[in-house]
Amino acid sequence: MNRTTPGSRNLPNDMPGGVAVYDMADTEWVPSGPRGVWQQNIRSDPAAGRWFGGVRFEPLSRSGLHRHLGPSASYMLSGSLVDHVTRIAGGQALINITGAVHDVICYDAALVVARVDGPVLYPRDQNGILNELGVDAANAGETVDGTVEQSSDILIDVEALTAVPGPTPGIMRRTLFDYAGEPWRARYNQLLMAPGTQVPALLTTAMTDLFVLSGEIRVGETAAGSGCYVVIDAETAPHPLQPLWRATARVGRRSRAMARRRCSG
Repeated sequence: MNRTTPGSRNLPNDMPGGVAVYDMADTEWVPSGPRGVWQQNIRSDPAAGRWFGGVRFEPLSRSGLHRHLGPSASYMLSGSLVDHVTRIAGGQALINITGAVHDVICYDAALVVARVDGPVLYPRDQNGILNELGVDAANAGETVDGTVEQSSDILIDVEALTAVPGPTPGIMRRTLFDYAGEPWRARYNQLLMAPGTQVPALLTTAMTDLFVLSGEIRVGETAAGSGCYVVIDAETAPHPLQPLWRATARVGRRSRAMARRRCSG
């Protein structure tokens, strides 16, 4: 797989404290390996098998048979994808649980935002999407058919879930998946922020990724509008009370964001 880190022209909003904003419209698409599949590499760590970014499928393109050695959380922006369990369409979220084995095909053009938290293992003779995330696992003797009978998908119709208020006034959330039992303790949520909402300064203890579906939020003084990725690094300063980031919904717009963040408890 060819892998390209977004160039400096795609990083206009770098901020002190490990926060970056990437506009999907301005970020380079690179070949993903299989014919007709392209990806935006917002964050990639092959050694840990972790990745965050976008994937674009052309009609009749395929991922190739693969096994997830950690959970993968996706949100379908448009189009649809099909595997042997289900079809995921625009506005739905998909969780590939640890051990899942499947092969995805696209019959119409599709656009997906995804975060992967574990190696993606392909047969050694096959070049598939994000296959470099599974190279170390393959070299250690892992095989694709290790959990072949396990169901591969949890499909979630996001808008059908009831949004509930969180601890911050003005924010409603839909909890899509809890990573309990996984090495990286986290939750996958959709956040709905009313105009003028302000999140108090807080400390993130691990990598936090967001994608702004609509509206605009501000992280510090930096705006992230519709179609933007937001990556927030873990806080590295020694003082535990030092704030890392502050998010505000722009007045006059209701904002929706998909968030995957570290949580405690």
